[in-house]
Amino acid sequence: MHGKIKKAMVLAAGYGTRLKPLTDRMPKPLVPVASKPMIEYALDKLRAYGIKEVIINVSHLKDQLTAYLSACNDLTIKISEETEPLETGGGLKKALPLLGNEPVFTINSDIIWTDEQESALDRLTRYWHDTKMDFLLLTQPKAKAIGHDKGEDHLFIKPGNTFDWNEREAPYIIAGIGIMHPRILLNAPDGKFTVKILWHEALKQNRLACLPHHGQWFQTGTIQDIKTAEKHLMRHGGCP
Repeated sequence: MHGKIKKAMVLAAGYGTRLKPLTDRMPKPLVPVASKPMIEYALDKLRAYGIKEVIINVSHLKDQLTAYLSACNDLTIKISEETEPLETGGGLKKALPLLGNEPVFTINSDIIWTDEQESALDRLTRYWHDTKMDFLLLTQPKAKAIGHDKGEDHLFIKPGNTFDWNEREAPYIIAGIGIMHPRILLNAPDGKFTVKILWHEALKQNRLACLPHHGQWFQTGTIQDIKTAEKHLMRHGGCP
């Protein structure tokens, strides 16, 4: 068993344009899903794992989000402010001084998941190999991924770099939850860019691994996705 991960970064700076008009007056991470702000699902999973320090990047309507987070007394929350959203890669790079130089969880704030016997965060920790990996990304079978956009995830998730690959479950999508070593950011560009640039780099060097999730998974990017997730969460006895 590897040591526990000590820090996490929750990506929360986007505009949430697909959730307009809600996001005209409220930052996307505070939009409620089953009467709970979207970002709380990720924070609850991190609390259950034992994380104490969480870095959160903020931009769109950031005062509301910062005020909300300042009331989380049980976590040490460090805010990384972006004048305008820097996308996934740019947000991680700007937060580098806060991340330190040990592996960290990275979680998108619009992801909700349920776990089976072992939590996804514990499973990721168990499969993480510090000297062989820069990224370990959780994946979900596409057929069971609720609210997933079309994307080029198949470029990153292959039988050769995926633990417990199951042909019947493939194709997989990237679930927005993973472990990253901050060293991958040292030579990354400044400014706005997608984390996929870093994934490509890690893949070329054989340092990107994937792990299929066991459990339900929802991306709450649109109002319809939120309704679907709420239906599932209610049916399964409330919150994960």
